[in-house]
Amino acid sequence: APQGIIAQHVLGIMSVLSESSTSSGAPAVPRCINWTVEEVADWIENIGFKEYRECFTSNLVSGKKLIWVTASSLPNLGVTDWKHIQFISAEVRKLLCLEDPFWNRSITLPPRSALGLFLERKSCTGRRANQLTFEPPEEDT
Repeated sequence: APQGIIAQHVLGIMSVLSESSTSSGAPAVPRCINWTVEEVADWIENIGFKEYRECFTSNLVSGKKLIWVTASSLPNLGVTDWKHIQFISAEVRKLLCLEDPFWNRSITLPPRSALGLFLERKSCTGRRANQLTFEPPEEDT
């Protein structure tokens, strides 16, 4: 049974990634930001953490709010096992196509990717946030 869950999870990530890039290969907005609270709860269950479904639904974690689900915020949601925190936060980063937060990342780099900054702005509610669109920055040649 665990291999079935893993295979299902891999297929889910592959479909998210294939839908999350433009024709130029630049990251596009992941479709998961439009998920409802129930769809996020289904996802957390599908990655093997059925016990945290209620934590995510009672805290109203929708697709827009996934950008804020990090190793620092998961204990506030009710996830307290360190291994689970590491795994879930890594899966959220994969789902949102965000880079890992390396401890030795250079301070000369921008604080976040353009997609990460967009997702933070899009996580707000209201008409202005709903009207935001993402244009990947032009790459220097």
